Amino acid sequence: MKLALSRRAPQSVLAIAFVGGRLVAAQVARSKSAVAVLRQASAPLSVDLLHPEPELVGREIRNHLDAAQIKERSCVVVLPSEWVMTQHTELPELSPEDADSLLQIEAEKGFPNGPDELHIARSSQKAGGGRFTTQLAVRREQVARLVEVLRAAGLKPLSCSLGLPALADAIPATGPGRMTLWIEGAGATLMVAAGGGVASFRALEAFIESEAGERVVNTAALMRELRITVEQLPAALRAEIKLLSVRGEAAAVGALAGGLGAWASDAGFSIDTIASDRKVATEEIVEQAGVRFLRDGAPALEFLPPKPSRFAQLVARYNSRRLATAGFAAAAVLVLVGGAFEWQQYQLWSLRSDWEGMEAKVKDLDAVQARIREFRPWYDTSFRNLSILRKVVDCFPDNGSVTAKGFEVHSPSTVTVTGTARDNASLLRTLDLLRQSKEIQGLKIEQIRGKTPAQFTFTFRWVGTPGS
Repeated sequence: MKLALSRRAPQSVLAIAFVGGRLVAAQVARSKSAVAVLRQASAPLSVDLLHPEPELVGREIRNHLDAAQIKERSCVVVLPSEWVMTQHTELPELSPEDADSLLQIEAEKGFPNGPDELHIARSSQKAGGGRFTTQLAVRREQVARLVEVLRAAGLKPLSCSLGLPALADAIPATGPGRMTLWIEGAGATLMVAAGGGVASFRALEAFIESEAGERVVNTAALMRELRITVEQLPAALRAEIKLLSVRGEAAAVGALAGGLGAWASDAGFSIDTIASDRKVATEEIVEQAGVRFLRDGAPALEFLPPKPSRFAQLVARYNSRRLATAGFAAAAVLVLVGGAFEWQQYQLWSLRSDWEGMEAKVKDLDAVQARIREFRPWYDTSFRNLSILRKVVDCFPDNGSVTAKGFEVHSPSTVTVTGTARDNASLLRTLDLLRQSKEIQGLKIEQIRGKTPAQFTFTFRWVGTPGS
């Protein structure tokens, strides 16, 4: 019983987050009277978190943790907020089975990826007699790559969740709802909590570069995004929101206090500002994520796929249908084995005779094939990556209205292109030309930011013929 209990409730964990190209970690341990933070680490990462070689990223993370004398292996992860996609649905009076079917349909319509490509967590709300559900999704590919990176760093992930819900009072169980705007690094995260759950979760751009080349808070853009987010909510939930809480990086919070305060007052919200006294404000979120996990267990919004137990794997491997099939096959073998034995002996004698006649030639041929396999990589003329790049270049306009800044080919056939476009029309024409290419399938726009110029990211699968 003690062993099972320790597995459910570990005595210490490492809470870890990746924000703005930086690793932020805190080792949190349970004592008899409280949960305390033992060690912290914060360091920039020189390699992108989703680098094609997870061992390289894992090695750098391990080096930073060793430098901070953190040996804890079990970890809980705060996912980057820009990975999260949301979709909000109002639910009629339905049975749980019908409601689940409706939410699956809404997920297929609302998310750019199919449900089988996403990890989806749900948060329910009740307000004004109505029922609502927010579906928050993260791409399975991103979570799988993150898990590979953590395991390469010698860590054992126990949970992958969001950071803002871990803050105290960020999601009121009862009473008025609230909006929490967290600002740090190059962007901001907005979470709207009302009706007992998360009604909206968004990653926003928070800073622009001034004429003097300094980074300043884009108050007007944030105010516009706040207004859009509030207006997109159902009236019943919107009526419950009474507070706007601005938290995070001290300089940014101070710059926003005045501008957002006036807007919040006009919109009927009270506003409070909490400037972090940390050099890296995310340390507060990381600490709270670790404390919450030890105190309350796994979070409600969980994106780490469950690992089946050995018993479940055994049952799945040897279910009743498979056992029946195996029994029938065994009975058939027992019936036929007597007659088949003599035929088998004849075949073996015949094959031995054939082998004696060709053994010398086969050995010579094996030697030639071994030489071919040894030197084949030196004579590969397919130039596959260059063929992909040429096809992309042919589809881009010659006038420079659409330019690419990044071009990545991931194993086995996924291609990611990032760049800028002067206008949406040129970008759409380029995407149409790419879709018309028979070698390109599954083209998806991952991100478009800004207008003039617009920054974009899209991916596709290369299905060119062998050698292309």
